[in-house]
Amino acid sequence: MIRISAFICLMFSTFPIVGFFLPAYLQSKGLDSIQIGIVMACGAVISIIAQPFWGFVSDKRKTVKNVLILLICGNFLAISGFFSMETFIAITMFFTFFMFFNSATGALTETLVISYAHENKVEYGKIRLWGEVGVGLSALLLGILIERLGLGYLWGIYCILLAATILIAISLKDSLSTPVPVDFKALGKLFMQPKLLWFLALIMTVSIPHRMNDILLALYLSELGASESKLGLAWVVATFSTVPALLLVGRLMKRWNEMVILVIAALAYSIRWAVYSMTDDPIVLIAAQALHSVTFPLFLVASIQHLAIIVPGELRASGQAAFAVTFGGLGGMLGSIGGGYAFEQFGAQVSYGIGGGLALLAAVATLITYLVNRHTRNTSKMVDERGVTS
Repeated sequence: MIRISAFICLMFSTFPIVGFFLPAYLQSKGLDSIQIGIVMACGAVISIIAQPFWGFVSDKRKTVKNVLILLICGNFLAISGFFSMETFIAITMFFTFFMFFNSATGALTETLVISYAHENKVEYGKIRLWGEVGVGLSALLLGILIERLGLGYLWGIYCILLAATILIAISLKDSLSTPVPVDFKALGKLFMQPKLLWFLALIMTVSIPHRMNDILLALYLSELGASESKLGLAWVVATFSTVPALLLVGRLMKRWNEMVILVIAALAYSIRWAVYSMTDDPIVLIAAQALHSVTFPLFLVASIQHLAIIVPGELRASGQAAFAVTFGGLGGMLGSIGGGYAFEQFGAQVSYGIGGGLALLAAVATLITYLVNRHTRNTSKMVDERGVTS
């Protein structure tokens, strides 16, 4: 468990560079909020293709570890070109190339953790929390380092973290694979399931404002005069606040249906974005990041649990890729473009207000889905019982 925990900690420690500090870096290159939104959206668009592709490769080759190592090596090549570019078009092209490799690392890491938890009968949340620890420590240290050294050192820091991640990845045991063959026919059949498609639609409704915040928070705090260290602190508060939740969410999953937990998470998201929409104080925004503890962990674990129910085991990586495409790809594209445009036209407070409305819509739709599914199950059960007694 030490090796898998160290790997996920290191792997997730690279995410703040792309997710938290990249908007500030692009801003330092002279890009405006709309251009930054376009750059991030292009990365999200390519991830829509890349994540299912690498997920299918992992399922087809029946290896997660080796595909992850390949992707991390690809990150090395792509990031070198990205940080040396100066023009908007060149930056956009290299970021798109980089995201072809980078976007699938999160989903495949989740697949590796899920497999490990299942094979060793360990709660998923107890391993996954090390990812949040990695994100939190990285955000804190990066904020301090960047404030002292400058944003130009992001490239070197990122490469050092990637090198350490590869060394740990090589020593990992690969996930066990099922003997069931995987082909395009099985994959197509999976994505024709109405339940899966509707569930992914619910996920996307929540993900749009979540991903919008990834770009909006950095721009908003910069507009309010916050330093890079305060930006790092904002994400430290968010990530470390999730650790207790990830330890406890396993108990909730045993007591409540995963769809009920998704309703709670979506409602918490709506409250969170409403709070953001009503303040222009950096300290309040940083403190409000603690609400991440009752939004993302509940949303993540409940979503993965529901996917495990509706997706066959042999297509686990493809199922996680579908989640990643929806949450980070489609949601990221719409959140980046929409967030950048809304910030430019209406300001951050209105943008967060829109995000709160979307999250509330998702909560209502998820609750209706749960009630309909429960009614259908109860009706089927009654019909079966009548058939037996007759």
